Amino acid sequence: MRRVLSLLALDKRGTALIEFGFLAPFLALLTLGVIDLSRGLAARFQLQQAVSLSLELVQSQPRTADKETGLVDYGFVEAQAQAAAGEDAVVDVHTWLECDGDEKKYDESCAPGEDSARYVRVLISKNFNGDFYYPTIPMSARGVLRIQ
Repeated sequence: MRRVLSLLALDKRGTALIEFGFLAPFLALLTLGVIDLSRGLAARFQLQQAVSLSLELVQSQPRTADKETGLVDYGFVEAQAQAAAGEDAVVDVHTWLECDGDEKKYDESCAPGEDSARYVRVLISKNFNGDFYYPTIPMSARGVLRIQ
């Protein structure tokens, strides 16, 4: 009996399998976490790309101005941003006027002699739901474009 036990103690053929058995759950969790993180980053990049495409549309698409105010309505950007970001995203398109650095409503005008600038901001928010490891994570992307 002593000889069988000593031979069994010296036998190293199954050691790698046992060590892998100890490490397998850790490796599986690590792999699933990396997959979730990658999916989250891809979703975040999709949001930023939707913002960039929306602002590119503002810049490249000539729109006719309102005859009374002379201003362009940028409401069309919201639908394009929604389509690019996905139906579960929340899109906010905000326009404003700055007169010497002070924010005013988009349809107002600056006093004579003041520096004026009009802006369009696109903000897209969305929740990312991880499948394996990460909980619900709120994400957002925004971009601002000076139009005048």
